[in-house]
Amino acid sequence: MLALLGLAATLAAGWVLGLRAALAVGIAGLVFIAGRRGAQQGWTDREAKGERDAQRAIDAARDARADAEWGSRDAGRLRDDDGWRRD
Repeated sequence: MLALLGLAATLAAGWVLGLRAALAVGIAGLVFIAGRRGAQQGWTDREAKGERDAQRAIDAARDARADAEWGSRDAGRLRDDDGWRRD
């Protein structure tokens, strides 16, 4: 969409102001579009990092739950003293 708008602005500048102005508008449009694409890529990378971090947290929680279940399988160990005094 931005590319079509930039092309239309370049053609309009070429028709109204001449070839030099069209060239300047075209270069400015390309720089603008390149900057926007770079920013979009940055957001995409940030979103992917967030998804990786969330998956890491989910995996850690799942592993902790599995370890807790494994530790409580033996019913005889539920009343073992862990060294802490609880009144």
